[in-house]
Amino acid sequence: GVLRKAARFMFEATQTLRRRRAAEPDNLWVRGSVYPEYYKNTYHYQTDGWLSTHSSEVYETSTESLFVGRQDAMQRLVLPPLMDHLANVAGRGASDVQQDQHSPPRVLELACGTGRLGTFVRDNLPYAEYHAVDLSPFYLERARSNHRAWEKLRGAKLARGAAGAHFYHDSIERVPDELARVLGDDGGWFDAVYCVYTFHELPMEAREAAVRTMFQALKPGGVAVLVDSIQLGDREPLDRSIGRFGDFNEPHYRGYISTDLGALFERAGFACVEKEMNSSSKRLSFMKPTT
Repeated sequence: GVLRKAARFMFEATQTLRRRRAAEPDNLWVRGSVYPEYYKNTYHYQTDGWLSTHSSEVYETSTESLFVGRQDAMQRLVLPPLMDHLANVAGRGASDVQQDQHSPPRVLELACGTGRLGTFVRDNLPYAEYHAVDLSPFYLERARSNHRAWEKLRGAKLARGAAGAHFYHDSIERVPDELARVLGDDGGWFDAVYCVYTFHELPMEAREAAVRTMFQALKPGGVAVLVDSIQLGDREPLDRSIGRFGDFNEPHYRGYISTDLGALFERAGFACVEKEMNSSSKRLSFMKPTT
């Protein structure tokens, strides 16, 4: 209940502040080569990084507090280009796309985390075939729980009519083998793919691989949407201070804010579509060419 969530948050906040003041992140409990080195980091000084049930249960409250109540609003930046693109492709209004049970879109979320944003997407595209990838089994379990709650809330009738949610335990640096086995080996399966607040935690080579995954997964004419932190030059008065977020045990953040994301996507074959900023976040959308 609410009291339990509050107690978990207070414990986590106390531990996080202690580590932040000492600039000493905890060592991750897991060892081995299953996870890439960059993933074995306790970002934001959070307990267990991405690799525990406790972390997945406290993440939403912790990050909403970190962003002073702005996180949900910033993440929902992903919705307008998704809806606009799908409506344009279908040649119909957004409300018609929302209610389409006969030819629903297929959507992929990379690094879905707790799945909360995915439920927002499904609020707007309730009959879409939703697929989600994450490298943390703990966060995937939380995502599955959140989507089950969404389906229960929307009602049994909708749940039967909807294409459902599909989860893959894998890196966003490649197309999951299971996804390719089910949908075919040639790529080009999705009408839309998106990734939110992940690129700033990736080293450059992982960002490049993730963009290639997005390109491979999309149908020709499909849309890719990226939402993440603003970068140097986006809001010039903040240029002198923006890098300080890297002090929250974010080793790749300073590299991210100086990365030319447009050029990164263009090198993979994408065409740039639009850029939108909101608070300390920005959204970029790209299209996979039809030829």
